[in-house]
Amino acid sequence: MTGLKLPIYLISVWLLLCSHTVFGIWFNATGQAVIHDGNKAIAKQQATQEAIKQALMFAGASVKSVQHMANGLLEQDKFEVMSSGEVGTIELVDEIYHGDIVTVSIRVDIFPQKLACQASDYKKDIVTTWFQLSHRQQAAVGNMYDFGKVLAQELQHKSRSSAKYSSITQLEPYYFRPDNNNLQSSAFNLAKKANSQFVLFGEVTKFAVETQQKSGFSFWEKEQIKRNLALTVSLVDGISGEIIFQEQQEFSAPWDFDLHQDINAQSPSFWKSRYGQAAQQLLQDLNEKIDESVSCLPAFGRVINVGSEQITVNIGSQNGVRSGDTLTLFQVEQLYDENNQIVKQYQLHPEKVVVKSVFAKSAILISEKGALLANIQPNDFVARR
Repeated sequence: MTGLKLPIYLISVWLLLCSHTVFGIWFNATGQAVIHDGNKAIAKQQATQEAIKQALMFAGASVKSVQHMANGLLEQDKFEVMSSGEVGTIELVDEIYHGDIVTVSIRVDIFPQKLACQASDYKKDIVTTWFQLSHRQQAAVGNMYDFGKVLAQELQHKSRSSAKYSSITQLEPYYFRPDNNNLQSSAFNLAKKANSQFVLFGEVTKFAVETQQKSGFSFWEKEQIKRNLALTVSLVDGISGEIIFQEQQEFSAPWDFDLHQDINAQSPSFWKSRYGQAAQQLLQDLNEKIDESVSCLPAFGRVINVGSEQITVNIGSQNGVRSGDTLTLFQVEQLYDENNQIVKQYQLHPEKVVVKSVFAKSAILISEKGALLANIQPNDFVARR
């Protein structure tokens, strides 16, 4: 009696990182299957189905049936899926027969679907820093040079108290503003340092006082003073380097304080003022935008410790991890194409892992089938699928 040969899946995802527009992502998937009774056609079909199934599930799809595939790749095969993306093209790259094993390689082009998705039930961790003032002289009115720090703290509070799919779990105590040339590398480093999946960069680009000119016919009216606020943010995936969104939110509201008065930006009187209430609304809108942007994205955890029989990851009960959950292990490599653009290659580990023990910020995982966890190292990742 021969030993059981388990299918091995290898997925390589080549993702060209774009600043604004999200294009289709090519998933290169390889599946293997055993040839029984010399029936190569059925084995090829099984290997292809498994490869496509793994690619789609890794992209966020939920496979309903694996019986027929359209588009001419295999005339008798089709996948019916509920997906967070749309499948554009499926190409048969290669098929290799070796003994009683067939290996099939495919390419799947998947486009993001913005209208509907099947959200992960894990919360995604976000790290940010204090928001730097791009024009510090504008903070002189009120002596509010720490306003960017206070804004970041308030946003973290809103995220922790009301966000459904994410949480700003880490606020680094310093000001940081990366430029577009090092945005991705800064995100990689900060996400790794803070054990977070996403990185939020923020900058206060406007914080100026505006004095409305009185008309000659209303000289008796009190001069109205307003102050503006513009906050520019970038949310970046700390694993892939993809920019999830970039935008600027701003407003102008009455300034209810004397121009020569020092203002404590953390005081209740400030946040109850008309300007403070407008700032609260801006932060709430931003919090909802962040949460919406990551709601359909999978939750990833980072491997922080490895043993022969178990591994430890940096997500736990605060993310929604529960004992008995099944996760997928994968590795990420950073490469460069011929245009010196960053691409990412994702490789799935053949062994599924199960959550054995859960703590607030970490969890211990073991192999689903009791096998040794070989070729796993710190800074590999797990995903809930």
